[in-house]
Amino acid sequence: MLVQVGANPITMDEISTNSTEGYSQGTGTHSQDSSGASSVNYDAVNVVAVAGNGALDRIESLLEAIVDAVTTGNEILIPYRTVRASRPGRSQGPPAARQAGVVRFPGRTIQEAKKFEALLCIIELSHEALLSGMLITKRNIYYQSPDLFGSQAAVDVMVDNLAFTLGVGRGDLNIVATAKGLISGPIMLISRDGSVIDCGLSHSTGILLPSTSEIRSIGFHEVQWILVIEKEATFRTLAAAQYAKNSRAGHGILITAKGFPDLATRRFLSVVHSMRPSLVIFGLADFDPDGISIVRTYQNGSRRLEHENEATVPSLCWLGIKSRDLLSSWQSPAVDDEEDQELHGTTGGESPQLVENSDYQRPAKRPRLSDFRNPSDKVSSLTLRDRKKAGDILRAISSVELPSGGGLEHAQELQRMLMLNLKAEIQAVDSYGDLSTWLDDNLCARMHAD
Repeated sequence: MLVQVGANPITMDEISTNSTEGYSQGTGTHSQDSSGASSVNYDAVNVVAVAGNGALDRIESLLEAIVDAVTTGNEILIPYRTVRASRPGRSQGPPAARQAGVVRFPGRTIQEAKKFEALLCIIELSHEALLSGMLITKRNIYYQSPDLFGSQAAVDVMVDNLAFTLGVGRGDLNIVATAKGLISGPIMLISRDGSVIDCGLSHSTGILLPSTSEIRSIGFHEVQWILVIEKEATFRTLAAAQYAKNSRAGHGILITAKGFPDLATRRFLSVVHSMRPSLVIFGLADFDPDGISIVRTYQNGSRRLEHENEATVPSLCWLGIKSRDLLSSWQSPAVDDEEDQELHGTTGGESPQLVENSDYQRPAKRPRLSDFRNPSDKVSSLTLRDRKKAGDILRAISSVELPSGGGLEHAQELQRMLMLNLKAEIQAVDSYGDLSTWLDDNLCARMHAD
């Protein structure tokens, strides 16, 4: 099966081996040997790298063209397209001119000359990294020449645009972001240098998720699910409680990108899904527009990095939290205001008039804050920014998606959010600080349903 890992196409050979036998770890299902020592074996899935996608050849062709221009005394041109300019309706001028964007030297302005120098520096660093087989972080690139780049954000944009111009992913350039994601649970990552990362050893803090291009193979134990968590604090609480081991839904893996998902975390999830399609991946986020945006980014990718391949998991299941998780079980609220009394034909101490053979049903009441399970600071009103964000997501759904599947559910929840004028944090559904009961109920229900 051919999939994309990191930057390069790789073959995932599904094999059951004892290649990780002898490694031990502190979570998962254990067996004891004669000495009483605890150990566990993993079914390993090897990540075997094959030929890349030509990033090195494209960079060397570009460098040769620059040398030829210098030799002949011609103007030096570096092709440079921006992701933003490629979006429909975002660009100005003829399409051919947009597609043939370049950075010149000597430039028409000082700013263009400086941009040329910065872009050439990134190209040279990527070329060295590809030749050596080493990875370089965007942060390291910035510190090569802070005065030249001006800011870390400028480096981030230029790297992404260079990858887009060359028609490759950022990882194909051997340029990665600084590790951000955390992972915890009975899973073992074996690096290409032979080192072993046992993700079950650090319960309270989790382990930094490495780039997929650094991983040679992944040792799965009896893992049945993955829970992708928006908040680092929630991740650490569950990791400290060893929820990945103790869940009623079976053994699982906890992952967080500490908010908005970075490319490395998204790629890792995509790779794991390709290796283990039967492994159900769930998303847990706040009930607010940002939470839904995060879930959608894991599923569909981001607009800024839409050219990145194999960085999405469309099958990711949105576990919650949702509007139904917040509403109390109130089926027949008491009539408590004059408007309701008039609707039902009751006043004062009179009995309600029963109308036989009537199709009349009392309209649903708008819930109040007291109708929610946890009316605390975890539930609050939407801000103007929240409402604008919700509108943006609804427009994106209506413009690119059919009214079915995940997009429909997202739209419905956003509409309820706007109608109720409320948002809630994940902790709004916990029980005195313990989220495990809610997670057990929902994970088991969804897994059995699937």
